Amino acid sequence: MLTSSRRVSLTAILLVVILVTTSFGTLLAQGEAPKVLNVVKFELCPKFDNVTVNVVGDAGHNLKPYQFWADDFAKMGIKVNVIEVPFEGVYEKEKTEFVAGTGAFDVVTFYPSYIGDFAGNGYLLPLDDYIKREPAAVWDPHQDDVLPPFRELYNKFGGKTYALTIDGDIHIFIYRKDLFENKDEQAAYKAKYGADLKPPETWDDYLKVGAFFTRKKGDKLAGETLTDDFFGSAEFAKRGFSYAWFMDRAASAGVNYFDENMKPTINSKEAVAALQNMVDSLKNAPPDVLGYGYDELRDAFIKGKVAMVVQWSDVPKKAADPNDSKIVGKVSVGRLPGTKVGDTVVHRSMMPVGRVVAVAADSKVPDAAYCVAKHVAYNRSLEQVSTSLTGLDPYRQIHLEHPEAYAPLMGEDNAKAYLAGLKLALPDGYPDIFIPGAAQYQDSLDLHVNKALAGQETPQAALDAVAKEWDAITDKQGRDKQVKLWQQALASYKALGLMK
Repeated sequence: MLTSSRRVSLTAILLVVILVTTSFGTLLAQGEAPKVLNVVKFELCPKFDNVTVNVVGDAGHNLKPYQFWADDFAKMGIKVNVIEVPFEGVYEKEKTEFVAGTGAFDVVTFYPSYIGDFAGNGYLLPLDDYIKREPAAVWDPHQDDVLPPFRELYNKFGGKTYALTIDGDIHIFIYRKDLFENKDEQAAYKAKYGADLKPPETWDDYLKVGAFFTRKKGDKLAGETLTDDFFGSAEFAKRGFSYAWFMDRAASAGVNYFDENMKPTINSKEAVAALQNMVDSLKNAPPDVLGYGYDELRDAFIKGKVAMVVQWSDVPKKAADPNDSKIVGKVSVGRLPGTKVGDTVVHRSMMPVGRVVAVAADSKVPDAAYCVAKHVAYNRSLEQVSTSLTGLDPYRQIHLEHPEAYAPLMGEDNAKAYLAGLKLALPDGYPDIFIPGAAQYQDSLDLHVNKALAGQETPQAALDAVAKEWDAITDKQGRDKQVKLWQQALASYKALGLMK
């Protein structure tokens, strides 16, 4: 999914951003491609006259599709140059080039919460006319197949389509089914708590189950003597996306970012309780958890150090790969724990990051750029989300209907269970902020959540600081404009059933 924390100072980013432009002769030597499945039906674009398309995105395994399908691009008369940027530098690098009008990029990969900024400022080419072109087999990316939250929130701004989803991020609950199903562990939990051992229904249960599974070296776990300490849970507690793990809890308690007039509601008593729950969960986590980003949290789980995590939906694919995982065949997935509101447990799953591709408004080769974007967003999308070679996650209905695509990696039964778990989690989706200033709002929240996790601020002080900073960001962006855009966003969220 991602490889490091999201946000560092702009000065530091400018020091570390190194552009790596690579021809496909070099890229193809770096790894294999997934097997072509031929489930999605399409035709390639008519051949161009050996044009070059410059693609920019965050460095790492999520740029691999451009190497996988090099032969397809060659058949379309397209040479693709891939420009890799550190994960935390994507917004700044793309925004800098857009503002300067350099025309350096043709296809831009970005996180969809930036679409209000990029589309709203005219940096992206509207794609609706391309989508309607004939023949449909060549040009239509079949947006109707994209699950509604990704289609409506990730791809559109102001009623127009500016981007195509390539990565459908949502948090899911991932746990060691072998431990939860172990008879000795079930008996011990029953004796201690007078309840059955099962995946936690609420965030309070999450703390209880996490404490139960936290063991010291030399203790027994599922009948085996531990050679290392073992932990009940772990969090993304590193600067970058810790805010999203907090919002999983807060959103399930009914917390929204703002009220209808952009007054921050992020420091309500429910929000403070949610942040306290996350702080408390660190007692059941490895001692170095404050350094856990995506990679570290993934590895703690797949290397057999923790019993349960909240993670993006690519992690079960990594857990099924015997080259990396020590828990192959021992994993189940499902919906996140929730918060009891009245007599009902409400579940919400954050949809942070994600990836979309768009055509830069100042591209000199927009037709070829669209063909490249459409190819990875639709034509070969099932191959990309069903392999462990990328961190791209399902976002189309067709991705959820073909367990056989995942079976070579997971096995048939595990593939079916994985997709069934995704179907449970996807309706709980809760959106990031999608209006201009999103990067700044998110960074403020992440900073203070991180300070609370580190014990530098109390949960109340942390969220009070966020509310104050959010008001300042809104004023800088233009309060009247922000209120109008937020009200439009709220209407979209509610229409999709993502908020009440």
